[in-house]
Amino acid sequence: MTMTLSDAPATDKCQCTRAKGDYEIEGELGTTVICPDCHLEEATFREPDNAEQADFISERDVYIAFKGSLSLMKIAEKHPSDQLIKKAVRKREKSQEAVRDLTRNYGISSVVDTIRILLDDNVFTCTDAARCRFPDLFPEEQESQALDSEYNPSKETADGFEGSGLQNSQHGQTLQDCRLLASLPIRPRQRLMSQLQLILEHACFAFGQRTMQKDLDDWGWTCAEAVPLQRWIDLFKQNRVLETENSIEKLSTLLSSVASIQDIAIQRLRVDLVGVNKLLSSAEEFVELLGTPMYQSAITPLQQQIKRGILTANRSAVSIQKVTDRKLAEIEAEREKLKRQEEEIEWYQNENLSKIQDSLERDIFAAMAQAKDTLPDI
Repeated sequence: MTMTLSDAPATDKCQCTRAKGDYEIEGELGTTVICPDCHLEEATFREPDNAEQADFISERDVYIAFKGSLSLMKIAEKHPSDQLIKKAVRKREKSQEAVRDLTRNYGISSVVDTIRILLDDNVFTCTDAARCRFPDLFPEEQESQALDSEYNPSKETADGFEGSGLQNSQHGQTLQDCRLLASLPIRPRQRLMSQLQLILEHACFAFGQRTMQKDLDDWGWTCAEAVPLQRWIDLFKQNRVLETENSIEKLSTLLSSVASIQDIAIQRLRVDLVGVNKLLSSAEEFVELLGTPMYQSAITPLQQQIKRGILTANRSAVSIQKVTDRKLAEIEAEREKLKRQEEEIEWYQNENLSKIQDSLERDIFAAMAQAKDTLPDI
């Protein structure tokens, strides 16, 4: 029997070390139980007060903290109960400070709920699903697909670029990477890139009015519409007016990324959802570098809303891929079953035809023997 902390009588309490913050005590939070070591009362710890006040728990932090957890991997494919997930969390707590921080700051219930979401989306068991969810945790892919080459019109056609195939080991079918299953359709892609280009051109012009008005007058740049985004990028690369404490290489990468927005808008290049996220981040960083808060106040919420939409789309893509894999596996299993049945029917047919042929052969030889007996001289 358990009782709440407020109702517990004043008795000697357990002084064991693990009753003071090791978070290993079984039982409902905020109750007292009997310590198995000293047989005195010990209290399970309430969720930290700051758990309600903390920001939403980060799926990324949870993934990092539990990536490689053997206890979690053992139950990942079994649609585990919350209790099994909680046991895996408690076990991981013993050796991982990051896990202890998560349970202390957000409470174990939030951690379990987040793990449940990631398990349902195959994030712990599928590298491609994890890459979709947390692209920044896979730097080798980011390096191999740098933005300034990813949208290079000399390498990509106006129809876009082909995504890599994902081979499914269960049924031998090739599925596209989940990022490309949720690639941005042409209509919102074109509208978004055109709007970004327009906002950035106005931000550049505002920066020019503030820092180089005389040059603008000399060049006849009288309004934001007079100068394309690419021209501004070329100007910033040449006069180095935007160079700060950041490295030249980093600034060059940022400018190339921003310039690709105009390339995509004009040439109708295909962009996957990860690419859209990168472009929005680059645009936000660029207007911040220009020191144009009005335009930053437009891009920042735009990026946040689209990022949430992309997260939902990625989850849907992973979910669809999961269902597709399962259904194709079921079809393949049924195909194997039908193949075995077909082989059994063919065997039945051949075996019985062979018996019929043998029987016919015996009948013929018997008839021939009878005829020979009738005509012994022939």
